[in-house]
Amino acid sequence: MTIESQQVRSETAGFARYCLIGAVGLLIDAGSLVWLIREVGLNPFIGRACSILLALTMCWAMHRNWTFESRANSPLAEWSRFAAVNGVGGGLNYLIYAGVLLAFPSTTPLAALIAGSAFALCANYLGSRFWAFQT
Repeated sequence: MTIESQQVRSETAGFARYCLIGAVGLLIDAGSLVWLIREVGLNPFIGRACSILLALTMCWAMHRNWTFESRANSPLAEWSRFAAVNGVGGGLNYLIYAGVLLAFPSTTPLAALIAGSAFALCANYLGSRFWAFQT
């Protein structure tokens, strides 16, 4: 196997792990959103802001240990970089979420959440891969 094909396989495996953890993050985001709306009584916009923060922190911990196997000396600095990268992606995600809910009022918050999350995936991966988890 050539070095290039090993690098492609490694990058593909890393992206697959990233997507798997992203799916777990989506479940955390969605589950906490539903709970915050139904049980806590938050509106869908404030509930989503809270659910994003919870999912972001859980995904950072999982990516740190499994996707990127980070050994950074400063986990707080790393979390800050990850939060910045995902803040941009999260902002895009939230704008799409809110836009879908406002443009199509009969849309459920979960459907809008999925639409926003799909657009943010690539931006978040690239930012995480090349900046947030640099060791």
